[in-house]
Amino acid sequence: MHPARQTWTLISSLLFNNYTNLSDMKKLIITLAVILATFSAFTAKAQVQPGSYWSIFGGVSVPAGEFAKSFYGNFLDGTIDNKAGFAKTGYTVGLDGAWYIHKTNWAIAATVSYQDQGQLSANDAHTLAAGYQDAFGTDLGQATSHGRYQNLNVLVGPQYSFVFSKLTVDVRANVGIVKSFSTPEMDIVVTDGGIPHPFAQLSSTASAFAYGGSADLRYKLSKKLGIVLKENYVASPGIAITNTDRVNNAGRLDTKQPISIFQTTLGLNFGF
Repeated sequence: MHPARQTWTLISSLLFNNYTNLSDMKKLIITLAVILATFSAFTAKAQVQPGSYWSIFGGVSVPAGEFAKSFYGNFLDGTIDNKAGFAKTGYTVGLDGAWYIHKTNWAIAATVSYQDQGQLSANDAHTLAAGYQDAFGTDLGQATSHGRYQNLNVLVGPQYSFVFSKLTVDVRANVGIVKSFSTPEMDIVVTDGGIPHPFAQLSSTASAFAYGGSADLRYKLSKKLGIVLKENYVASPGIAITNTDRVNNAGRLDTKQPISIFQTTLGLNFGF
């Protein structure tokens, strides 16, 4: 099998067969770097050199790992999950581009994308209420939530392209920031002996480091116009979360929300 096809087979396997395994995604990023270094020399002479482009895209954004969990845990056995994000499958839209280094298949690439990962459901609020009631040992627990996960990713990194006539395969590694516009606010009231004790996890507008990797297929419709199907992974160690009116640290206490998402998008790319 042609080495470039072997490369794409490996990337596809890692992307689609390990869709929710974050440790494997870290391996993917390392694998992409190794692949780029190994095959760049082989393919540079055999391929038509690609041209720089920019694109617009939209698609589905799927939370993974702790970000996707909707589990409170159990106070008695110590399994309370402070990092469960209760995020939902949502959408993403954005701009993407790559600027190729002269006479090479290497490019400096950048992506700016907006994501909406939904809000807590009524079942999520019930889970939180029951969890806090158990953790505080009170007569009653109540939870309400408003606001959504909405953020902006700004990512840059190296890209290598394999060109096969009208079809181009791009692999990329990214670093950058995630800027939160909002996260769900969680308002909790635990009542004991008829006395309510309210506290809250506030909506966050913090920024944090982000990293990821992607692979895409671009098909040329004309000299300057094409379509692109892309699989993208973005993760962040976490955005800062503020909690108010806590009298102790009993129960769930989220101070840093990790974010990890897989995105499948379709777009139009324009050469220049």
